[in-house]
Amino acid sequence: MKKNNTYTIRIFLVFISLIGLTGCTDWLTVKPTSGLIKENFWTKTSDVEGALAATYDSYRDNSLNAFIWGELRADVFTFTENISTPSLENIAGSNISPSNSAISWKEFYQTINYANTLMHYSNDVLAKDHSFTQEMKDRIDGEALFLRALNYFYLVRLWKDVPLVTEPSISDTGNLFLPKSPEHEIINQIITDLNSAREKIGPVIYQNNLTYFKGKANRYSIMALLADVYLWNEQYQKCIDYCDSIINSGLYGLEPTATWFNLYNPGNSLAESIFEIQFDDGLDNQENPIYSNYLLISTDGTTGTDCIGTKDAVMKTLFSTEDIRTCGINGPIWKYRGITVNSSVIRGANQRDANFIDYRYADILLMKAEALNELDNITEANEFLRLTEERAGLSYVEVANKSDMRTAILNERAREFALEGKRWFDILRAAKRNHFANKQLIIDMILSGADVAQQAVLRTKVLDTMSYYLPIPEREILYNPNLVQNPYYDR
Repeated sequence: MKKNNTYTIRIFLVFISLIGLTGCTDWLTVKPTSGLIKENFWTKTSDVEGALAATYDSYRDNSLNAFIWGELRADVFTFTENISTPSLENIAGSNISPSNSAISWKEFYQTINYANTLMHYSNDVLAKDHSFTQEMKDRIDGEALFLRALNYFYLVRLWKDVPLVTEPSISDTGNLFLPKSPEHEIINQIITDLNSAREKIGPVIYQNNLTYFKGKANRYSIMALLADVYLWNEQYQKCIDYCDSIINSGLYGLEPTATWFNLYNPGNSLAESIFEIQFDDGLDNQENPIYSNYLLISTDGTTGTDCIGTKDAVMKTLFSTEDIRTCGINGPIWKYRGITVNSSVIRGANQRDANFIDYRYADILLMKAEALNELDNITEANEFLRLTEERAGLSYVEVANKSDMRTAILNERAREFALEGKRWFDILRAAKRNHFANKQLIIDMILSGADVAQQAVLRTKVLDTMSYYLPIPEREILYNPNLVQNPYYDR
């Protein structure tokens, strides 16, 4: 198949030049090009639609980083081969330094700046192009707000306190050296953005094109993210309310056991998928980068040894042999590797495009179970936990108390979302609950993954809860005098 994505690439390049992003500038120092270019670009509907596509492209380009950060420090993920990335291996071993080249928030802020720029200039197009209606502008602004909120949710879970930027970097008169904002301000902005996005996008119109529907923000992906944010923020009834809005819509359900692998191949499950990062190996630059970086299916169809996978000890503890999510002897990595669940047939050279799934119906069920348990409704929490376990082919055993239910939900999420970029965030959310009353979860996890020689050193480090967050990249501290380092790394 001949690859073709000329229009999106052209718009993407114009959009990059418009907001002045270059590899040699700090993320806050982006400057506009000449007014002539701006006047020529922001004039018609297609400019705004192209800029929105470029914003989605930016988020997709950062998807591998998001996946890695959601797994790297947790207990399921492992490097199975030497991939010559000591920067990542040091982080996985809790040997983390502000000078580590892998630690960067630039890509998250790049997408945020695209979204901010798009929302700023869509006003100009509304005045110039009468075919660009207020309804169209609201929908596009709503999608930009969703993408901004999603990227800030990654930032706050990875760094805790970060600069809050809600205006585009288009003028030299703006404040290019913002300090960090506290986590609660970032969370409040995320919630504000998502509530606004939900109103702007309006009722969903179900699309026949699943790639379109599952890969773009709609009211249900917005509500899924809101539920996740409220769960993180310990606002459990609000989490339940948004989960119920999705459950009661009648649009979603679990993919049946017999077709479970459809979640991953071909993906965009009609029943279960809510929001996925879309890849298409038939288009230029749209292969999932996990293949070229870690799974080694090359353009000529040559395959190699997987560089990532799941830890054997964790697999034996978490998974039983009858669990469909083990993919037989292949392990959970097979969701990216395989054609069908139990076969030995791997994806070919033109099939390196498994989607990364941000939200699917199983996530909604398990978020609701977790929130119900925290509100001491253990009986109902059992009913939602039961659904995913039985779908996986397991016989459900009732859980009797709150503490055991917390463990059962974390274990089920580890099985259900193995290598889907969620495990570190799940453990951190559980650990930080009630002012880090459960931090022993992270302490035990980190120590269990270290060799005996490291454990004594790590034991003192992991007692500090700020060690669970990343350092501000050293280059950002050097460039921005108003940034203050995460205190754990400033010793």
